[in-house]
Amino acid sequence: MVFRTVADRTFNKTTFDDAPVADYPRIAEWYCQAVVNRRIPTCEFEILAAERYLHMLQEAKKPRSELVFSVEHAIDACRFIEMLPEVKGGDGGTILLQPVQCWWICAIFGFRERETGRRWTRTVNLWVPRKNGKSTLATGIVLYALNFEGERGAEGYISAGSEKQADVPYKMIRQTVDAEPELQAHLRISYTKEAMEFGATGATLQLLASRAKNLDGLNPHVVLAEELHAQDQAVIGVLKSAQGARKAPLWVSISTAGRDSFGPAYAAFCDDQRVLKGEIRAPRRFTVIYAAEPGDEDQRFTPSVLEKFNPLWGISLNPVSIGEEEAEARISEAKLQEYVRTRLNIWVRAAGTLFSTEDWRKCGDPRLNLDVLKGFPLYVGVDLASHSDLNAAAFIAKVGDQLFAHIRYWLPEKSSRFKDERFADMFSAWARDGHLTLTKGDHVDHEQILADILATVEGHTVVGFSFDNWQADFLMGAVEKRGHVAFRVSKSPRELTRSTDDLVARHRNPDRLQHDANPISAWCAGNVVGFWDANDNVLPKKEERGSKLSIDGMDALILANAARLHDEAGILDGTKKTAPNVYLQRGLLGEDA
Repeated sequence: MVFRTVADRTFNKTTFDDAPVADYPRIAEWYCQAVVNRRIPTCEFEILAAERYLHMLQEAKKPRSELVFSVEHAIDACRFIEMLPEVKGGDGGTILLQPVQCWWICAIFGFRERETGRRWTRTVNLWVPRKNGKSTLATGIVLYALNFEGERGAEGYISAGSEKQADVPYKMIRQTVDAEPELQAHLRISYTKEAMEFGATGATLQLLASRAKNLDGLNPHVVLAEELHAQDQAVIGVLKSAQGARKAPLWVSISTAGRDSFGPAYAAFCDDQRVLKGEIRAPRRFTVIYAAEPGDEDQRFTPSVLEKFNPLWGISLNPVSIGEEEAEARISEAKLQEYVRTRLNIWVRAAGTLFSTEDWRKCGDPRLNLDVLKGFPLYVGVDLASHSDLNAAAFIAKVGDQLFAHIRYWLPEKSSRFKDERFADMFSAWARDGHLTLTKGDHVDHEQILADILATVEGHTVVGFSFDNWQADFLMGAVEKRGHVAFRVSKSPRELTRSTDDLVARHRNPDRLQHDANPISAWCAGNVVGFWDANDNVLPKKEERGSKLSIDGMDALILANAARLHDEAGILDGTKKTAPNVYLQRGLLGEDA
């Protein structure tokens, strides 16, 4: 970590408005050089971002470049922020920008259009773990952009997934204003619980946690997207479109990694990675990503590794409190998932997610074919949906200690999934690519599911079928008529813990579990959340009741694995199994021995 105290000893103050101030632009460049030359703990994406900034500084010096770098604008923004009181965890003084923050602010406000002098940067995406001064910095950026960029009547909005979430940065802005009476008087600030007005500049700031259909007529100059990963993407789309009427709009997203690595926010995260790699051209976007790289998760509790992703390590982020989180993460899967999300900026699927999507993908092989596993024990788990949703069946073949899993999915062709903008494209693509079977009509077609399951197990050594209690009567009766063992497993912690724990352990090792790499299964795996009872039994469920984030494929897999474990315990059909007749196995003369 390069501290501000070191920067202030390294660089003399400069004069601005006849007053001595820190040389913020030189501090920013110095920090980037330290990152690029790996003189400080850093991650690969911060290095790419620093290189990009240094390259832009060189471009800005060229006479024919579209942009220039304005030392005055960079200093003005930094100085304004350092005049604000530190209201979150401070000692009663004003904000002190650390070198990394000087870089961020200079990148946002320092580059200007050569012809107009307007701010060059229009989009700011900072992907930073928690407790790295995001709220403090956002407060300064919003107040400055609303009131000191010459935009009369500027509209500002704080967008969030809920009113409670939006109120976090808004509350901090209110506290900052209350703690600085001179600023409040100068800008003639008044506010309510949901809106703030600046009488001197005509600017306004409002909370926004509504549905997109209620957002007509907005003309935002500044949008602060609080924790982008948790936002309604329809709202995001409306806000970005509404900014088109402004001459120099500013979009600011300062977010941690989220819990949906298949959603639009994760796509934005991936786009920013591609921007930093030079694969996408986005010259007016400033983005920095602080996130773990391959191999880092294995050292997730090592301070020197954590420091790479937490630029304010030892400043706003206290290593002692991290130690407390580490202790909890070592004994709780739920705490571990939240730890890697908020400290290493690794995308997970939900707080308490049981399956790592990265580990799950490593176990996948699209070439896996059950037909080559005929002769080995096969176990089947079936999870049926109500009405018109996703149905799944999982087939587990056991070879030694290794499990091979194939999972099939069915969905009615007129399912409401195809009318939901969050999922329609995803399900259509899965059906088009053969990962999902569409059945006729708008309701579950159990007869087709039965026919497909029986065709899949044809010629296999089927040991048993496992069903949950929901709508299983028809299929259970049908498979029993064909001579198969079928039994019910209630969805309770007591019934599912052993099977769930076994799969959680196996999915971390491709030598113990391989599956057919169906992308629907990866989606389902990331949606499974563990809920523990007082006896440490786990119930795999969705994160929220009624959620449309399906877990059917994993439910079916857990049921199939339960059948295997019941079989190995000798209680597959509910009774103690007797030892097989050796003569029936080997023949009367033992010629098959």
